[in-house]
Amino acid sequence: MTTRRLALTGMVLIFMALNVWALYTYVTQPRYVGANDFYQRWQGAEAFWVEGRNPYSTAVSRQVELFLYGAPASTDPALDQYPGDFLYPFPTAILIAPLTVLPYDLASAIWMVLTGAAVALAFVLLADLFNWRPSSWLMMFGIVWAVTLYPAARGLFLGQPGVIVVCLEIVALWALAKQHDTLAGVVLAVSTYKPQLGILLIPFLVLWAIRFGRWRFLVSAGVTLAILLGLSFVLLPSWLGDWIAQASQYNGYTRIGSPVWVITQVYLPFLGRPGELVIDAALVLLMLWAWFGVLWKRDLTLYNWTIALTVTVTHLISVRTATPHFVVLLFVFAFYLRELNRSGTLPVIIVMIAVTVFHWWLFLATVTNHIESPAVYLPLPFGALILLLTTQQRWRQTQPATARPEPVSGSVSLPS
Repeated sequence: MTTRRLALTGMVLIFMALNVWALYTYVTQPRYVGANDFYQRWQGAEAFWVEGRNPYSTAVSRQVELFLYGAPASTDPALDQYPGDFLYPFPTAILIAPLTVLPYDLASAIWMVLTGAAVALAFVLLADLFNWRPSSWLMMFGIVWAVTLYPAARGLFLGQPGVIVVCLEIVALWALAKQHDTLAGVVLAVSTYKPQLGILLIPFLVLWAIRFGRWRFLVSAGVTLAILLGLSFVLLPSWLGDWIAQASQYNGYTRIGSPVWVITQVYLPFLGRPGELVIDAALVLLMLWAWFGVLWKRDLTLYNWTIALTVTVTHLISVRTATPHFVVLLFVFAFYLRELNRSGTLPVIIVMIAVTVFHWWLFLATVTNHIESPAVYLPLPFGALILLLTTQQRWRQTQPATARPEPVSGSVSLPS
């Protein structure tokens, strides 16, 4: 088994290396438009590590804009140009430091391959988490489906760091389900380099860990986060204030808010801001009710449903989200694909193809001047919410064979 795993690992690494070479040769070296989101982080980190400059400085932001647009960013909405701010917490610069010593063309090719690999890994781990054992060819089809699904493909093209963040969240959830608490803590702490994506999930997991005595998870997460933040303050003492200053301006120039915002401001404008707040509050109360069942009543049969609801609500109400972040909803859809697979392989294939074709058609039918339409923000998160609200008992009743009873010690094994 060890030899087989080593051989498989070697094949995966070779495949990834070939993909890096292909992307570098045919995409990033010729400088086709793309990976802009990654470039902002890479240039800021490169400015710090190689040139000794503050990544949050105006000079670095202007350098990014000149590279991306050939001039300072325009405020014309039709051009869809944003300030070249670093915008992320400083631990981001620590995590991508190895890539800053490479030419950007090569660094971006590596980042795009890592992004695709993260999505593929997330799909495989979700299948294992839900005790779904598809055939080898269906698993490969599922991996391709996950990577080519609109949010993942767009995130890969943009080099969006949030895709890797939500994949790290999925890895952490898998690790907790499989009792790998140290790994879960480390991975979840690393995922905070874009903290808003875990703004609801992380508090729930912390409360759950306290409630059920998963101290190793809490300690490993706390130590990892302390190391990242401690190094950040040592390397750049002013980073927190600099980051907050940039982040405070972000909502002033972003043009699309949360999916709930899209509904209440774009398609049902008579609801306005009051309607948005009411819907947000209702969704949060629904989520807290689910938390109450797991944390207070200790009803672990709905643990996974509560996780699914939490990540769905996060991306429905977040002040500012992006479609690549919806990759985390694979946690929801993998469960239903597993259930659908009970009826055979063909229904799974049909649903995968239909979802992909519909979402790409929606994007192509509504895109204007290469700018993504608010419409593409709606199908996945609202679809996930509808499924969760109408099939809650399915999550409760379908317990995988790997679920184990709660130990007498007070720690708990998760239903996968």
